[in-house]
Amino acid sequence: MRSFPSNLFIRFFLITTLVGLLNSCLSQPDLGFVNAAVDDLKETVPVPPTLEELRMQKSFISFLPIQYSQDLTRFHRVLSQAFVMSVLEEFGDLEVTDDVLVEKALRQIEFRELKQLIEEEQFRRYDSPLIDAVIRLGKHLGVRYMGVMNVQTSPVNVAPNDWSTYITFRIMRVEGPPDSSYMTHEFTFIFSESNSLWEDIGAQIRGKFPLSGFVLETRANRSYARINLGRGNRIKSEQECKIFRRLRKESKDLKGKNVLVTDFDLLGRMTIFNVQQDFAWGRVAQESRGKILKGDAVRCY
Repeated sequence: MRSFPSNLFIRFFLITTLVGLLNSCLSQPDLGFVNAAVDDLKETVPVPPTLEELRMQKSFISFLPIQYSQDLTRFHRVLSQAFVMSVLEEFGDLEVTDDVLVEKALRQIEFRELKQLIEEEQFRRYDSPLIDAVIRLGKHLGVRYMGVMNVQTSPVNVAPNDWSTYITFRIMRVEGPPDSSYMTHEFTFIFSESNSLWEDIGAQIRGKFPLSGFVLETRANRSYARINLGRGNRIKSEQECKIFRRLRKESKDLKGKNVLVTDFDLLGRMTIFNVQQDFAWGRVAQESRGKILKGDAVRCY
């Protein structure tokens, strides 16, 4: 009878030891990261991120005054706009700027033509004059994206206690993109089915507007990179990120004047494996390790 406690202790010790060995084996791939030294690289990126950019973890987007069909009630208008803006901010990590800023800019002489196009409700045609003017306004406002939106009466018949609208919107990137430069979407917004629409449109938005950040440091000859995006930005383990080098290049505006624009060169990819609240670590792909530097831009999809 006296041997029972000692046998129990031996079993507990063996189980604890086995669990420790298993955990050690499971974490083995990360031992190289734990013991890795910080890279002390002399080379710097041509366009380093500003302090404001490092702190800003959302991309700003401005919408032109939304066009509504005349027979819509105020209730229809407010709920339709709120739905689209909420999906953008929740799934795209975008922050919609105040309408007052856009209205103020449109009163300036240089945007008189754009204001006229808006007043004539020509959002149904995305011609070059409209797009060019919208991009110019976006640069003036200092935002990354510009959007136009049209809300009309829906042809779908719903129950008497329900209602619907037909919404179209286009979002354009202000600066030269490394991927698709715009998103165009149209859908029938039925109030009672908004939950399923929320998930469906949200998935499309997240694919078009990835999280944007920067490399804060690298380790082990650039095998690992730390970025300024973390759990607070819904970054997850095993998430894929692309790494870009920002460059300043000369281009010509519509008046033929030379202007500097930001361009992006794709350097490679990384896979997130360690996520904290405000930052995350990723394993850099083998073929990309000799290219990346502290200050390079990242986009996580």
